[in-house]
Amino acid sequence: MNINIDSAYLQMAYSLAEKALGWASPNPYVGAVIVNKDQIVGYGYHESPGKPHAEAVALKMAGKRAKGGTAYITLEPCVHFGRTPPCVDSLIFSKIERTVISSLDPNPIVNKKGLKKLRQAGINVSIGLLESRNNRLNEAYFKYITQNIPFLTAKTATTQDGKIATNTMSSKWISSSSTREYVHLLRGEHDAILVGINTIIRDDPILTIRHPNWEGKRLTRVILDSHLRFPLNSKIFQTLSDGNILIFCHESAPDDRSKLLEDHGARVIRCSGNAAGLDLIQVLQELGANEISSVLVEGGSRLMTSFLEKKLIDKMYITISPKLIGGKEAPTFFEGEGISVLRDSLRLKKVRSFTIDEDIIVEGYF
Repeated sequence: MNINIDSAYLQMAYSLAEKALGWASPNPYVGAVIVNKDQIVGYGYHESPGKPHAEAVALKMAGKRAKGGTAYITLEPCVHFGRTPPCVDSLIFSKIERTVISSLDPNPIVNKKGLKKLRQAGINVSIGLLESRNNRLNEAYFKYITQNIPFLTAKTATTQDGKIATNTMSSKWISSSSTREYVHLLRGEHDAILVGINTIIRDDPILTIRHPNWEGKRLTRVILDSHLRFPLNSKIFQTLSDGNILIFCHESAPDDRSKLLEDHGARVIRCSGNAAGLDLIQVLQELGANEISSVLVEGGSRLMTSFLEKKLIDKMYITISPKLIGGKEAPTFFEGEGISVLRDSLRLKKVRSFTIDEDIIVEGYF
């Protein structure tokens, strides 16, 4: 065993797994490389739900050359029948001699069971190398599979003085065109995008992905609209081929309005709430039940404040442009009552920053 060699082959497996980013959800992103006598004899990744898993693709390429070799896999192989057969059985049947697995699968159906079955078959198993890379790559899957709700990433664009619009609600455009292009790249990495009804009424967005890297990618559009004020002439209804439209409303919202929106192609989902808004936990549970594992929240001040106050955001991107707006009435992305003592402030962790044109992009986790 040579940890440098193992690390190099696992890095290759990760480069394959990353090709599935945004496509394989709600399944995890997994890559596999099979090596025999210092030669790569097979490799692959799980492209999308229903297609063969990474191990199966790599084993098919390797054929008989897999016997006596080493399989480098980014995530613990599955042990159950789903849309595809168990990968652990295929590895055992191939007579692989050793497996190097980067991370355990937190799915309770799989967790540690794949390792146990491989070891019972006499296969040497190493676990944990480059695990931190897998934790980041599959952060949405890990939350979704253990909590049954999606991983939430919030994105907001602000000026240098923290404003997201002027006092007349003008916000086009705070960020540069290149930064907005980057946001479309981010959209593609998620299953859904979520906004509030005020964004729909004010901006009439279509909420699609407009980037050549994501051609053919469908993005579920989620709108929180307690009283079903959604305009029937909204442009988003012209883009049903680009993704489903889910409208969450209060239980008391008018039935006739709900039917009109569904006739236009949306799906209306009722949930509980109060005068302050919808029950966001119930919204997330419903999204999880619909196999949505990751959501990009792009709403305005009221929506963003609701999610932040309830500490539901997992990750955040703040784009800061070198502009000043000023004015007490110009909104910021986090308002509400605020905190009284600084030690109670929300704090981003694992922060990194980079620039696009003159904009600064700050990424961090809660």
